[in-house]
Amino acid sequence: MKPRECFGVVVRAFGLLLVLASLFYFVGAVAAGILPQPRSDSMAVYFIVLGGIMMLVGLYLLRGAPSLLRYSYREDKVESDSRPGNA
Repeated sequence: MKPRECFGVVVRAFGLLLVLASLFYFVGAVAAGILPQPRSDSMAVYFIVLGGIMMLVGLYLLRGAPSLLRYSYREDKVESDSRPGNA
């Protein structure tokens, strides 16, 4: 397995963890909105906003984060043209 592929697997695994954590925050938002608590309703809004941000970032990472991979593993054109077998 190439280093780029390993990095892609790690990125997708981190994305999965973020999606699962965002689900936890959404459940927390429902609980904060339904259950009587001495806290204000701002906790439910906090959980929804944070969960939404985590969900978006996690889904982006699950898709492979192509811009992050391009940034991390740039291939120079000079290097790719100097490989053996290229005319």
